[in-house]
Amino acid sequence: MKQINQYPGLWWYISAVLVLYLGIVIAAQKFPDGFDWQYTVASALASHRYNPDGNIWYAGGFGLSMALHWPYISALKEGLDASRSSLNRFALFSIRVGLASGILIGIEGVFIRDLAQWVTKGHEVLAIFAFLGLYLGLLIFLVQAMTLRIIYGIPALLVTVPLIAIGVTQFWLWITQRDIGWLNIEWREMGIPVWLSFAFWQWLAIVFLTIGLGALSLIGRKRTGSL
Repeated sequence: MKQINQYPGLWWYISAVLVLYLGIVIAAQKFPDGFDWQYTVASALASHRYNPDGNIWYAGGFGLSMALHWPYISALKEGLDASRSSLNRFALFSIRVGLASGILIGIEGVFIRDLAQWVTKGHEVLAIFAFLGLYLGLLIFLVQAMTLRIIYGIPALLVTVPLIAIGVTQFWLWITQRDIGWLNIEWREMGIPVWLSFAFWQWLAIVFLTIGLGALSLIGRKRTGSL
């Protein structure tokens, strides 16, 4: 217990991860006809249309998890030297923009059936801000940490690989198989390899993003001279 408390905000992080994955598991169990992790995108779990009985679990868990990450990141501010340079201040701001957008996505999923009726492409805009905010800020801190210890290249690589894979595979599909339509579980029956599935890499991106955010606690501890 005492050793765990040496890592800034770690309990907030653990709580955030547990809430997120508990929400995912329950929402998936309630998904009609079973949830195909490899060929179904994450947003389907939060959909009022596709997951009427389980959407609140994923949306609520996601939003609450983002909210719990906020004090975690705040606890790391000093250890990450967030005020040392304009780049670090930007990285911290970027992560907070991502968390705030994630909280709004959770609120949307719980209380608003179709945000597009109110704001055109509103969900997509929030998702982009959440995605870019978290990834950009996280990668800035991880890349800087690699100059202190090369071991931090591992979480940086984990975070980056799904992004590259998504870009490469979707470009490949656009070039070679434009007639197959948008991703759905029929892709499995069509024999399309799982590694070409956006959903597969999206779920890996979520897992690796979680790992990367946890690595920030180690970086903060390192910079305060505790390691």
